[in-house]
Amino acid sequence: MTARAMSTPLQIHGVCPHDCPDTCGVITEVRDGRAVSFRGDPDHPVTQGWLCAKVRPYLDHVYHPDRLLYPLRRVGPKGGGGRWERIGWPEAVAEIARRWQEIIARYGAEAILPYSYSGTLGLLQMGVSSARLWNRLGASQLQRSICGAAAEYAVETTLGTRWSQPYGDVVHSKLVIIWGHNPVSTAPHFMPLLRQAQHARTTLERDADGTTADSSERSRHEHCLAAARARARRRRSPASRGRGR
Repeated sequence: MTARAMSTPLQIHGVCPHDCPDTCGVITEVRDGRAVSFRGDPDHPVTQGWLCAKVRPYLDHVYHPDRLLYPLRRVGPKGGGGRWERIGWPEAVAEIARRWQEIIARYGAEAILPYSYSGTLGLLQMGVSSARLWNRLGASQLQRSICGAAAEYAVETTLGTRWSQPYGDVVHSKLVIIWGHNPVSTAPHFMPLLRQAQHARTTLERDADGTTADSSERSRHEHCLAAARARARRRRSPASRGRGR
């Protein structure tokens, strides 16, 4: 292989493994075994090349000089008085296994609590490797989290399922109600389609801490807001305070 061929970057298509609903498409360019570029995939049907501020600098985290690459064991007490020493992988695995065996022998396997959610959780880490480990170990029956399992049960009990229609369906809606949700912060890929629906005269209703965007709804809410402000001004007026005495 020529030096020129070796220096040609290899494009690898993948998806972000973070615990978000959109599974953003990513393209990583690798040259000589090292990732040199990381960006959103413009051909992804939902995210269309967009990546959040957390994921865009991914390579800065991967190649950060302070990133942990080896097992470390604390020497001394917890807190500021202890220090860390590097140990080998066989030694680290053996020590963890020994401690787990002691816990299981004394308290039972369910004393080991696998609690996890959010963060970087791809299918391999979350649904294959870790699940097989905890099941084989006989560890706690916790559904990996407390808040997620409770919310899932509530939604399924109320609605029957947790499936949702595609984002694009919103452009055909006559009324959209956003309740307890801030899509600007938590659903950025939904926002362009929501704006498209608004331009098509979809009525958008928000809960108490939000605002409406449809022009007819906006005029109604502006009228209500003006009336509320007028009432507040009357309450603050000197005549009103005098009557209150």
